Amino acid sequence: MVQNPLNPDVVIIGAGAAGIGAGRALAKAQIPFLTIEAKDRIGGRAFTDTTSLGSLWDHGCHWFHSADENILRKHAEEIGHKFRDRPRSGVMKTFMDGQWKHDRLREDFVWGILGDVAQAGREGRDVPASSLLDEKHPWYPMAKHWLGLMYSAEPEDISTRDAGNYRDTGLNLAVEDGYGALVAKLAAGLPIKTGVAARKVSTRGKDVLVETDQGTIAAKAAIVAVPARMLETGRLVIDDMPPEIAQAFADVPMGYYEKIAIGFDGKVFDGFDMPYADIFDPVAPTTHPLNFELHPFGRPIAISHIAGHFARDMERDGEAGMIDFATSALVRAFGADLRKRIKKATTTHWSSDVFISGAYSCAKPGKGDVRKAFATPIAERIFLAGEHVHPYFQATAHGAFETGLAAAQKAISAVGHAAEPERKAPAA
Repeated sequence: MVQNPLNPDVVIIGAGAAGIGAGRALAKAQIPFLTIEAKDRIGGRAFTDTTSLGSLWDHGCHWFHSADENILRKHAEEIGHKFRDRPRSGVMKTFMDGQWKHDRLREDFVWGILGDVAQAGREGRDVPASSLLDEKHPWYPMAKHWLGLMYSAEPEDISTRDAGNYRDTGLNLAVEDGYGALVAKLAAGLPIKTGVAARKVSTRGKDVLVETDQGTIAAKAAIVAVPARMLETGRLVIDDMPPEIAQAFADVPMGYYEKIAIGFDGKVFDGFDMPYADIFDPVAPTTHPLNFELHPFGRPIAISHIAGHFARDMERDGEAGMIDFATSALVRAFGADLRKRIKKATTTHWSSDVFISGAYSCAKPGKGDVRKAFATPIAERIFLAGEHVHPYFQATAHGAFETGLAAAQKAISAVGHAAEPERKAPAA
């Protein structure tokens, strides 16, 4: 494989899961290519942190969703990257009304709503998820919270059709050695230049020109594997983008998701090891539900997950407020002495990251089948990849990876080569 070719046949923009998938396929086909990445690291929304808390935790994706069909799980097995070999317990602990509960009725209500949203889409209905909710129900805030975690959007902005299009096999396995670390391992040996931000992609004759903050790169084809919001907002511009694709970015926008991570001086949560826990006071209208991982894989940390406009607004207000909010919730459930055990705390900043600016994509109501437009080549030489492009594994790292493989196959054909794919590409 040619490393950092001066005249690559293909330029890949973005070294997240999609760009790395594309790079592996091009390398296998021995196509000269170069990947450029605006950030100073690879992985995109897959990032494993081993320093901020003294324990490993993922800022972004951390589950092998639909693990029995997940190509990245298979790669993890091949290289010995550890992950949970069985699903976590189906019973979730919930702190409500001042006490811990194992409330199947509450769980059945929340999971029932999530199932109803997807089922409506599978039946051909394309309506807002909010239309299936009763805002007067005492557990409405919890259902709204979990819809946000699943789709990174508000219920009124979630298309039931898009939700129904997702292929959920029901097998989800947490990645012990870090999802971001896995993606980084899969990039080993690929020609990737970090710290190079693409600004504009255009065609000239038979060339594709990629204008960056460090000069212009000419190639025969380009794979654009950046978060959808980069194109949605024009931070990266593709000349002569077909109107239907431009509209698709407006119809299938990225939502928001953040994590708040707290490190302790030892294990402080008796009886917890990986299972999620909800903390919620249904009586106080100003109390927002919070969801935590407690002692994941036995590590002395707690990680809270928030999503939608709440996550966006909390991140804008600053890290200190986010940490205090999560800590206060834990203190309500476990007592004030918990504060003395805290060593470090930090948060993610996906919403304000200029090269990410959000979480993952979710189609607006009435637009559930629009994302198929992303699979259309632009000027026959520019190909989109990313979680937003996948027709049924959207919003996942393995979905993004698969679209990278598919885009690479198209690029190989466009530059006049033929090669065996690493895996059959998803149908558009």
